[in-house]
Amino acid sequence: MNGIAIVNKRRRWAVAGAWALLLAGLTVAFANTFSEMWTRWFPAWHHKSWGLYDRIVTGESYYTHGPLMPAVSLLIAILLIRHTRIKVRPMPAAGFAVLGLSLLVHLTACLARVNFVSGFAFVGVLCGLVLALWGPMALRRLWFPLALLLFMVPLPDVSISNLNFRLKMMAAGLGVRLVGLLGVVAARSGNQVFLEGGKSVVIANVCNGLRTLISLLAFGALYAYVCRLRGLWRIGLFAMTIPVAVVSNAVRVVSLILVAHIWDVDTAVGWFHDFSGIFIFVLAFLLMFGLERTLLGVRRLLGRPAKIVPLFDGVRRSDEDDGQWSAMVSAAGSRVGWVAAFVVAASAGGAVWLNQSVPAQWDQQMVSRIVPRDIVLGGVAWRGYDHTLDDRTLAVLETRDYLYRRYIPTAGGAAPMELTIVFSEDNRKGTHPPDLCIEGTGQDIIAMRDVVVSDVPGRGDLPCRELTVQSGDNRQYLLYTYKCGSDYTASFWRQQFVIFLNGLLRRNAAGALIRVSTPLEGDGDDAPQRLRELLRLAVPYLDKNLP
Repeated sequence: MNGIAIVNKRRRWAVAGAWALLLAGLTVAFANTFSEMWTRWFPAWHHKSWGLYDRIVTGESYYTHGPLMPAVSLLIAILLIRHTRIKVRPMPAAGFAVLGLSLLVHLTACLARVNFVSGFAFVGVLCGLVLALWGPMALRRLWFPLALLLFMVPLPDVSISNLNFRLKMMAAGLGVRLVGLLGVVAARSGNQVFLEGGKSVVIANVCNGLRTLISLLAFGALYAYVCRLRGLWRIGLFAMTIPVAVVSNAVRVVSLILVAHIWDVDTAVGWFHDFSGIFIFVLAFLLMFGLERTLLGVRRLLGRPAKIVPLFDGVRRSDEDDGQWSAMVSAAGSRVGWVAAFVVAASAGGAVWLNQSVPAQWDQQMVSRIVPRDIVLGGVAWRGYDHTLDDRTLAVLETRDYLYRRYIPTAGGAAPMELTIVFSEDNRKGTHPPDLCIEGTGQDIIAMRDVVVSDVPGRGDLPCRELTVQSGDNRQYLLYTYKCGSDYTASFWRQQFVIFLNGLLRRNAAGALIRVSTPLEGDGDDAPQRLRELLRLAVPYLDKNLP
């Protein structure tokens, strides 16, 4: 008996040790991934001097539902393990194949600094562990809580920014057309809606429907999982989440315009704006419930009424499955469990090493000396003065490696021009599109397109992106381009890929954002021409003196 007790004790220690090593490995391997996701869930988290409430609720996040996903997923997984039958039959070969591929994707994402790919790889790692330790039946039971974790992973900022602009314009145009059907006279310029009496309403990012769409996709998945429909009908109900989000947001935009028309703009953008943000989810829930009832009615009309069955019907646990929980826990203490734990722990070391920053190839003093302070454009002398960016902009950029210079004409009444060059500690990650900083500081992009600055000395054509920005009654014109090694591009993704590839091939992996801007005064302003001349002057200096 003592021998049996000693064996059981050793086995318990082996199981506890395997789980501890596995959980520690997962924590270390994905610590940076979840740290970055946390700052995307709560953009104001970096303000250490703020209170906890302000740090959580302040900021423009499209993933406020993100922290709920792990908690909801874990709760569903526990309920499934507790109430359904799961035979523990490990499948090591398939499990290690999925685990190894997912960890490889994660390590590659760490090297490339692509956080959202690491977030998706985390779900793949969990699937591989479930297969290796518990087997295919466990994966069939737990597929939904695992898939639900995908909704916690924020998409790249650049993708969000591009979608923001398109949806913002679409929401403003749709709102004007719908209120026109109601007899309200309204006109649109960009994302600004003009009403009678000199009133105007700006359709900002929070009103464009993207936040609603992302949140409702997660809610729609959960609703479809527990609804009374099955098979393709259930998938169809989930797919209806997208039109539900569009309709709900259209109702919100129309209501904001109507309130501004009937009462005043302050009421529309004040308490009613906040109230409508809550109401839109109530409306979406009612629409989803109504769609489910409609689909059930359609099935009855087709002579194929849905058979309503209890949740977990046919897979509920019985008295014969009392040892299920202990079998699932003990699986980690097997040889397969220890191998899986060591593989995850080894990947954790690789992730820590790959997440280390690369020393910058440029510094602020170097760039400041290279680009001249005194320039002549269009026969006018300009003097450059270096300034600092505000903390909010630097928080969005995630770097303090930059040059921000304002050029003032020594004579004449031309508006000042600004030259901003942003690089980063690891030469890639801190280079964000200006769109993110602009929207992060509360301004609105009302026009955007790709242009070419021609006749750049030593280079010829320079691909750029052109922005027109509205802030209150003021407008600003911007041009920007990305440096990637010895080349330039207007595409953020191309710059990121070229720098990453150059780093792997040990080529010039330096990168930066070069942005010029100036206030826009009237339709006849020569701001676009002046900024093109500034780029023609600055870029040759960068080409000649920087890596």
